[in-house]
Amino acid sequence: MPAAYVVLSHTQPDQVARLARAILTSSPEASVFVTHDDRHHPAPVVDDERVHVHTHGRATDWGSWELVEVTLEAMRTARDTVDPDLVVLVSGQCYPVKPLETWEDDLLARGGWQGTARPLHYAPAWGSRHGTGDDELTRYTYRWFASRWLTRSLRRGGGSARAARALAHRVEPLLALRLVDRGRGVHVGVRRRVPAPAVRFQLGSQWLAVDRDHLELVLRALGPGTALRQLYERSVIPDESALQTVLSAATPPVASIPVSYSVWEPGADSTRTFTLDDLDEIRASGSPFCRKVHSGRSATLMDALDRGNGVGREGE
Repeated sequence: MPAAYVVLSHTQPDQVARLARAILTSSPEASVFVTHDDRHHPAPVVDDERVHVHTHGRATDWGSWELVEVTLEAMRTARDTVDPDLVVLVSGQCYPVKPLETWEDDLLARGGWQGTARPLHYAPAWGSRHGTGDDELTRYTYRWFASRWLTRSLRRGGGSARAARALAHRVEPLLALRLVDRGRGVHVGVRRRVPAPAVRFQLGSQWLAVDRDHLELVLRALGPGTALRQLYERSVIPDESALQTVLSAATPPVASIPVSYSVWEPGADSTRTFTLDDLDEIRASGSPFCRKVHSGRSATLMDALDRGNGVGREGE
């Protein structure tokens, strides 16, 4: 059966509609399942029976469990609707870089999944010493609670903010603070035991592709009531770990590159918006999609990608 593309969107409905049309032109037998957060922008409208649009008003803020929850629901809907051989997860701000049918066939011939994942190791330390390893592991080994009061305090700065950070640093093997700046602000974390057998947490790109067998693994392991789901429900930024941890426990990715190529700009605390100047870099990445694009600033880039993929703009 053909591929199913799950698209997570929350803005630019016209751009999401263009993405859906580009996917289907590049892979005519595919289906597109858009799950759209309509709290601030209306859902896209695409007059094509291969496109299924679902809206929700849940708070799928960056770094939230709800973002993973709607992803799992959309993947399950795609499975139950078209029973695809391949499910591909992208965002509404992604765009195809290469002919998708060829990429799908190649991935399915190898079997498994495509994406990135690296194991996390971290040992917190008492007192003024820093822990050893990658402290992003604490996103998942601590039980996190959002705090509006601390969010206001830390964002104001001053003595109370410095005191809170210093205290959390000194008792890190027990408690921690983390600011999810583009999400729900400051969270307080309490270190917890992970389910047995111990989880080997992975960190990777949210954008990935899974074949039918690996999709079933994900839906079972993160199904309602499972120990792993309950753990991730009280984590921060689970979209960069939950699916990747389940998949890596089964098999390594057959292609260790993200489905959607992106460049993080730390100074802007955001992913770069690509333009035509980035075309060669995007193509050299090897990823079948790039992220992020904007309907205005990236218009000439998307036109060039369409031409390279043999895709004509609607009405031409």
